[in-house]
Amino acid sequence: MKLGIFLAIWALSVAAFAPAAELPKSATAFIESHCIDCHDASSARAGFRIDLLTADFAGRNASQWKEVFDKIHAGEMPPKKKPQPDASEAAEVTSWIAQQLDEAAKAAEGAGGCVPMRRMNRVEYANTVRDIISLDENFARRIEKELPADGKVGGFDRGSEGLFMDEGQLAQYMAVADVVLDEALFTEKPKVQKFTYDGTAERYVHGLQTAYKDESGEYVETSVPKVIAGLKEPLGWIPQPNFEQWQSKDRRYVPHGPYDWALKNGGTEYLGNLRFYNVDWGRKGVTRDGWYRIRVQAGAFKGEDEEALKEVRLFSQYAMGSPVETVQSVVIDAPIDAPKEYEFLMYLPMGPPGMNRDWRLRWDFGERKEPCIANPSYWDVQWKQVLVGGDIVRAKNERKSEEEIEAKKKLLEETIAKATENRKTFEGPYWVWNPKLNIAKRPRLWIGKMEWEGPLVDWPPQGRKWLFFAGEDREDDGYLREIFQRLLPLAYRRQNTPEELDRVVNWTLKTKADRGLSFTNAVREGIKNVLCSPKFLYLGSEAMPALAAAKAKLGTPPGPQPVDGWQFASRLSYLLWSSAPDTELYQMASQNKLRDPAVLQAQVKRMISDPKAWEFVRNFAGQWLGVRNFENGNPPNRDFYKFYDDALRDSSKREPLEFFHEVLKKDLPVTDFLDSNYLVVNERLARHYGIEGVEGDDFRRVPAPADGRRGGILGMSGILTYLADGQRTLPVRRAAWVLDTLWNEPVPPPPPNVGDLPASKQKPLSVRERLNQHRTTESCGSCHARVDPFGMALENYDATGMWRDRQNGEGMRGDKNSPALDVTGQLPDGREFKSVQEFKAALLAEKQIFIKAFTEKLLSYALGRPIGYADHYTVEQIMARAAPRDYRLQEIIQAMVATNYFQTQ
Repeated sequence: MKLGIFLAIWALSVAAFAPAAELPKSATAFIESHCIDCHDASSARAGFRIDLLTADFAGRNASQWKEVFDKIHAGEMPPKKKPQPDASEAAEVTSWIAQQLDEAAKAAEGAGGCVPMRRMNRVEYANTVRDIISLDENFARRIEKELPADGKVGGFDRGSEGLFMDEGQLAQYMAVADVVLDEALFTEKPKVQKFTYDGTAERYVHGLQTAYKDESGEYVETSVPKVIAGLKEPLGWIPQPNFEQWQSKDRRYVPHGPYDWALKNGGTEYLGNLRFYNVDWGRKGVTRDGWYRIRVQAGAFKGEDEEALKEVRLFSQYAMGSPVETVQSVVIDAPIDAPKEYEFLMYLPMGPPGMNRDWRLRWDFGERKEPCIANPSYWDVQWKQVLVGGDIVRAKNERKSEEEIEAKKKLLEETIAKATENRKTFEGPYWVWNPKLNIAKRPRLWIGKMEWEGPLVDWPPQGRKWLFFAGEDREDDGYLREIFQRLLPLAYRRQNTPEELDRVVNWTLKTKADRGLSFTNAVREGIKNVLCSPKFLYLGSEAMPALAAAKAKLGTPPGPQPVDGWQFASRLSYLLWSSAPDTELYQMASQNKLRDPAVLQAQVKRMISDPKAWEFVRNFAGQWLGVRNFENGNPPNRDFYKFYDDALRDSSKREPLEFFHEVLKKDLPVTDFLDSNYLVVNERLARHYGIEGVEGDDFRRVPAPADGRRGGILGMSGILTYLADGQRTLPVRRAAWVLDTLWNEPVPPPPPNVGDLPASKQKPLSVRERLNQHRTTESCGSCHARVDPFGMALENYDATGMWRDRQNGEGMRGDKNSPALDVTGQLPDGREFKSVQEFKAALLAEKQIFIKAFTEKLLSYALGRPIGYADHYTVEQIMARAAPRDYRLQEIIQAMVATNYFQTQ
């Protein structure tokens, strides 16, 4: 396959721009006299650079000229303190700008949607291959990650300018095609492995550090539960000469003390950690990406009174800490004396070579408070030397006086001497019951026999059965032609021509002969050829060749031209499903029925109700709301925010998508994103928000609390956590996110060398107090005056999204000694607010700004290009159609796909 083909197509998909025309003399003179002092490279007040504007009114340039027009026309610029222009001088400039803006808007309308041809992004590629050859969803997500991240245009990964094709990109597609074909279609039937585990008889990988004296008086160490359970005098050991040298053979033995487990009823009953890891089950058992079944006999006692758990949950965890970490859990509802079998069915990826692939079970045994602890009379003495050693390091780092450091060194010598003596004289027991716990009422978990089985496969794979529809014994050339006749319409997203089929079949037969391939391997090479072809990889290439040739022969009339039925079907499917059209859409395309408004409306409703519409949620909302970037943020510091756990992290990342999905499937007004009388949460998030009565991991719609603190997206933990630094809130970052996401007004970057807002080190200062100090810098003040209120309004939410009334983080505890929060502010129109509730009400009062911004974002996602002022006619058309139905999300989508932009090229 020639790279030149790809580059030629790519070149055709990128618009060519002529050098920008010069500004008229009147505009140049006006700018030099009244604008350039505040808006050139050295000053850039409010982040605006007027010296960069040209006479080209395309794209973002037009939007900036519109801002100049509005400021001059309203008399806001130049500022009142500056020399004012003559009225006729200002009128000449604004008239020229207005004329140029009008011409740009008409040109945009006359050009149609200007949807550039582009290659699929990695999500679309994975989904399309999944749907064509019936890949497992988990395998498709692996394929997505195998490809490099795509560039973004207008905030989305659907723009042709960000989806380039070069030799490296083509090599990636060819490599991924090999992975798909070799691991999902053309592979040998995998061997299913089965393991069993008897925890009472196995030697634990994570040893129990037990010893005993044998008949000869020699010390023997063991970690086999059955052996330990039968010992009359189990022993622990004290390493010598240093308490941290556990591998040293020089050791003293003392009575062991209690164990947090016991053998009962043929299994093991646990009060604390499960003490087996079964590394081999993950490393030896996972032989390929696929489904694996783990069965566990288990029963539980939830505990009583102050020690009681709401439920006992058992976790199956694979490849902990790796990129493919997989966790599944189940509630153990069987009584401890009447256990039953529980099953985990998990999709486990192999991951890259050398990756950690251990598997383990774990449970939450009452906030993970250890029932057995090292005897304080030994451990506290030993640990003291570590603490004093740490004090010395800190003292040196903080450049403390020599006298203070010497005093600490002397104390260290004393603690080492005491620890050394303690190791010689301590008589045990090594372990004791935790005195802070009521052991008799603690939760307990019983584990019996365990089984592992996998990979579980349906053989042959569904895609292979579809491909070789007449079986694999037939190997004639006619069968090969039939195979590709079924495949090409799905790959090309249209009916293929006889010439296209001939080319693929002839190429495959020649390859088969030249390389001496079997029939099956020849088909494999032919499919790889198709999956790496421009007709598969490029969206916008679906037009029928015969139709395109006929248009070329007759000549193309001026103005935008309707896309054919196949292109229209693909635009719809890649908008709402990020994948190829299904059978029904193909049928509508072949009959050219999608232009019928009733048919189009019905198809859009059908597609939104399909489970594949989750891809629209994942990819549009995931990028619009920044959910895809959550992994790149700084997670909350768990030393300070001790309640922040993995369940809250995972749930808070899911909440924005689940909320968007609710608005989409219920066809609710998009203003619900600003504020709503409901939330979409699970139990962990509900607990974080102080909401009772929500149980389980599944997300569901619940009424928003009456206090108005939650509702809409502005009170969502995941968003607020992402817009913090793990310790403190970042109101400027939050403000920039609100302005960009909700008003489509990106905040310009700060001037060079300004730096971040410094942390509070001396007197506890609120963020507002530090921002006020920051604003005294002239280069910062003008921008912050407009931006900061949008972030300060959210200061009641801390770095985890939890509500607060006083500053916390940065050493402050949110108590009476911490500064009280002041969240007052005003919007640019002067509308004031004193709380986040009033802030949301103010945004709703200006909902037209948000609705316009949302429409622009959605249109940019649909067309794969930025939206500017020149597109305002279409944006206004969509808003006008959606207005009678309160700007419901489905109505906005319906209005958008009905526009000239979406239906023309």
